[in-house]
Amino acid sequence: MRKNGSRIISFARYRATDLLLFAVILAVFDVISFFAFTRWFASSSGNFFFSVSIAISLIIMVRWNWYGLFYAVGDGILYCVLAIFAGGGVAEELILQYFVTYAVGNAFVGLAFLMVRFAGYKRITGRWYFTALFVICGWAAVVIGRTIVSVCFGAQLGDALLGFMGPSELLSLVMSIIILLVMRRLDGMMENQRDYLLRLDKERKEKMMADNFGEQPIEIDVETLKTLNKKGDDLFGGK
Repeated sequence: MRKNGSRIISFARYRATDLLLFAVILAVFDVISFFAFTRWFASSSGNFFFSVSIAISLIIMVRWNWYGLFYAVGDGILYCVLAIFAGGGVAEELILQYFVTYAVGNAFVGLAFLMVRFAGYKRITGRWYFTALFVICGWAAVVIGRTIVSVCFGAQLGDALLGFMGPSELLSLVMSIIILLVMRRLDGMMENQRDYLLRLDKERKEKMMADNFGEQPIEIDVETLKTLNKKGDDLFGGK
């Protein structure tokens, strides 16, 4: 369906398209990052990679509220699949623990939604330090979540906590901060999409209703000019 040459889609389809696009970006980036750091450019000193899971999950929380939670959980599952079947770095008896740790632990990123809920996304995106704090809270929530799950499986608290604060996680934190600081500068990127669409519609209507008198030259036909000249200075016919 088209109107005035532009395609019209429902809000539900717009949301589904937006969510799917970010899901594809997250999955493709994580797969490329995983193989780049563990296979293609792996070093003898150790393999590590960074993920944009925190960044995209938080962006989705701003755009679509709690939907961002599913991105973190899905990314945790994807990481386990890559590590187990592509990396071969997990013992068979630890596979279940691995999946639960990263899936459930990553779900703790939902705690960062409390900032969106109570502080508001406008305050979070309005100042760079609130944006950075938003990322740090999301990252810390994931680390704490993974640690809690690991402890439930019998790991030592200190070892588990330090294990989830390694080079890969710290690099992911830095990259997530940079990504969100950039995204907050882009119009509509770090904005609730319902509010964003309403704002665009309001701006469109205001533009259509704006008084454009004087902006474009006014053409008057010859007969009208003759009538005005006959009436002189007084357009009502008086002198």
